[in-house]
Amino acid sequence: DNCAEDNPLIFVNPAFERLTGYSFEEITNVNCRYLQNNDRDQPELEIIHKAIEEGEYCLVTLRNYRKDGTMFWNELSISPIYNERGIVTHFLGIQKDVTSRVLIEQQLREENQSLEKTKAHFEQLAMKDGLTGIYNRRFFDLQFDVQCRIARRNSDPLALLMIDVDHFKQFNDIYGHQVGDNALKIVAGSLSKAFLRGSDFVARYGGEEFVVLSAGMTKEQAVSFAEKLCQQVRSLGIPHSASSTGYLTVSIGFSVHLLASQDTPGMLLEQADKALYVAKKLGRNQSFSIC
Repeated sequence: DNCAEDNPLIFVNPAFERLTGYSFEEITNVNCRYLQNNDRDQPELEIIHKAIEEGEYCLVTLRNYRKDGTMFWNELSISPIYNERGIVTHFLGIQKDVTSRVLIEQQLREENQSLEKTKAHFEQLAMKDGLTGIYNRRFFDLQFDVQCRIARRNSDPLALLMIDVDHFKQFNDIYGHQVGDNALKIVAGSLSKAFLRGSDFVARYGGEEFVVLSAGMTKEQAVSFAEKLCQQVRSLGIPHSASSTGYLTVSIGFSVHLLASQDTPGMLLEQADKALYVAKKLGRNQSFSIC
């Protein structure tokens, strides 16, 4: 490729003719930009122009087009040729059809992106409940242990609320499991929207049971919060003929503790579970605390 104005090709070998479909007579003494057809929006072209202007070597991969219009990926290296005075007079270009390699690389990238998406999906599944979309029991257990350690270190009270949907077996028997599943989704959505602060954490504990963990919540705040949750679920207005209220309700047992060094997550859980049992014995649709 000559360094004269417009950089025309002055010689091509038979391999170039076979690669592009153009004959020697057709392509000598003209610039080879026709190989890009109208596909000029390629950043690599600017790299080539800059290398030619500065008399430097470069290696790029371009989309090129044969005479019949078919596209191929062209690995092009250009090297400056100097005269006896050290001035660049020509460039030597070596072209290579690397279409197969580029297509394999693209396929690998797509497969890798697909794997990343699949991995992210499975990571999401690992911590989210499949039915309700809120956190699951496994993820709660991990977070509970971490939050207990943080609360102990910061001397913050930690509140744990166990929430059980009242008479849910009868609800399923009366309305069917599909309606029951839908009711659990609605209750879960209602609970997850009731967060007081960013540190609040709600999960499906199992079956019709949910759990809320909140750091920095006082006993007084927990009492108010638990009552609010009971009212919020009642207000959903989900009909339940076996309930004394005529609607689906929840019972809540909770425990609030400033954890001492000997206190364990299991202790807090046990107290909240006992409180839930009392709330049910007292008639359900209410909250009870052991603090």
